[in-house]
Amino acid sequence: MADSSVKIKLETLLDLLRQEREAAMSLDMERLQEIVVIKEELLVGFNPQAEEITGLEDLLKQVDHENRRNAFLLWTGLNWVRDLMGFFGKASMPQVYGGGGQSQSLNQPGRLLSGKV
Repeated sequence: MADSSVKIKLETLLDLLRQEREAAMSLDMERLQEIVVIKEELLVGFNPQAEEITGLEDLLKQVDHENRRNAFLLWTGLNWVRDLMGFFGKASMPQVYGGGGQSQSLNQPGRLLSGKV
């Protein structure tokens, strides 16, 4: 049989995961950091045994689903930022030919990120 304190913690975690997603989508970094701290406090020492979660399988699946959604959202956002940084960080000069006729890239940082626009 499920322990009521475990159920309450899982329901709270589910709510926090949904709030975390909303904060991430609205780019509210202060709220996102607050939620992370609350989640960490909630999960300290939270290690339920199998008999404590019996009957909570649906709730556990919801928590897992929301956690995966948030992870994918944040991972996708991070990759998008990395791609943009790579795009803006590229050298503005194309490859050139060196003295021996070999093509070479100039070792200059991109102008936008170096401040030399």
